[in-house]
Amino acid sequence: MHSANRLARFLLPSAILFLAVSCVNHQETAQSASDNLCDPAKPGTAASCKWANEMQQKLNASFTDAHRYSGQRCRVTLLWSQPGRFAVIRAEGDEPLCLRAWQLVGGTSALPAPPNPQQPAWFEFAPATPQAPPAATGAG
Repeated sequence: MHSANRLARFLLPSAILFLAVSCVNHQETAQSASDNLCDPAKPGTAASCKWANEMQQKLNASFTDAHRYSGQRCRVTLLWSQPGRFAVIRAEGDEPLCLRAWQLVGGTSALPAPPNPQQPAWFEFAPATPQAPPAATGAG
């Protein structure tokens, strides 16, 4: 029983210290990770929004079958792995588009680096909807 009390006196402070450090590290990681998250409603996200737009444009240039995914959306989580390349670590949304986004990210080279390459990056992927010619809308 005596050794159990001694062990408890050692483990309790260690556990409290571990939890305190974990909370601090989580807050720092969350703050750093937000460097790569575009939120137009928040000031200070201009760099991440610029990056997300560049990613969308670069991927849409290779997205020749975009019309098949009209109205679908996919939030892609990426890790910068080497210059011009990403590793997709998660894709959430419409499954057909997410699978296609995964393929596009894996097959497209010279992609732009996120604002903070050491942290995960997110972007909302959606097919570009081409503008209809004026004659088709009756406007021209």
